[in-house]
Amino acid sequence: MTEDLKNTSYTHQNYSSHAGFVPLLTTKITSLLSPLPTDRIIDLGAGDLVLTSKLSKHCSYILALDASEELISSGRELFPKSEYANMESRVVDCRFLESEDDVVGNGNGNGEGKWDKVFSNAALHWILRDPKTRKNTLSSIHTALKPNGKFVAEMGGFGNIAEVHVAITSALKNRGIPIEKIRNVNPWFFPSVQHMKGLLEDVGFEVEMIESEYRPTELSVEDGNGEGGVKAWIEMFGQRFLELVREEERGVVAGEARDLLEGAARREDGRWVVGYVRLRWVAVKKA
Repeated sequence: MTEDLKNTSYTHQNYSSHAGFVPLLTTKITSLLSPLPTDRIIDLGAGDLVLTSKLSKHCSYILALDASEELISSGRELFPKSEYANMESRVVDCRFLESEDDVVGNGNGNGEGKWDKVFSNAALHWILRDPKTRKNTLSSIHTALKPNGKFVAEMGGFGNIAEVHVAITSALKNRGIPIEKIRNVNPWFFPSVQHMKGLLEDVGFEVEMIESEYRPTELSVEDGNGEGGVKAWIEMFGQRFLELVREEERGVVAGEARDLLEGAARREDGRWVVGYVRLRWVAVKKA
């Protein structure tokens, strides 16, 4: 997660309630990672360490990095060092990996890192949001890897949650917020296959594979009063948007966005399904 989320209501409890599906929908990306018993791995944007802990059982050592102290602390309680000896975690704003000398390089000055693989699941659309730090993050990942090391990642791709984005934008526009102001606070970066491939190649990676998958995803169920579900999702993940209005209005705006979205995302059985688009790749640092 990014620095933007450090001071939000991003607790382990509400993350689990509204994004608990994230570590469960990882079959493809973890199979692409294919961890080996000898691998040293970085998990970038690791959140509450649920997926990191599973990967730790299949590699030599794994280091989890995330900007949220709340999520990392929760993960450490769930997965104590006494039971996960080869797993460590650190609170790091992954937009500034270049400042983490002991992570990115090994101090020998020859450009060879010490990691076999860098892995990221459902986090880079936050981490790469800022175009000013985007290239530095990708370059630091490249530097951190050994020759022939792999960068294996999945994030939101072009068109991800488009209907949710439009609903939030419309609810804010209805309150007189200028469209440019709404665009400027957008917390997400959802690139196309072509654009992401170019970014990876620009920092020296050879892209072995890259693909986009449309994967409709069910959100948590709302109660009889319209609470929970997509409204809670918007309040949690769209908090940057909601900060454009006064605090006492934010629940109302999220509720209006939910109402705007209902016709497109609420199934006949009452469950909410939104159009997730997953972008995943395997990129190699050539020797």
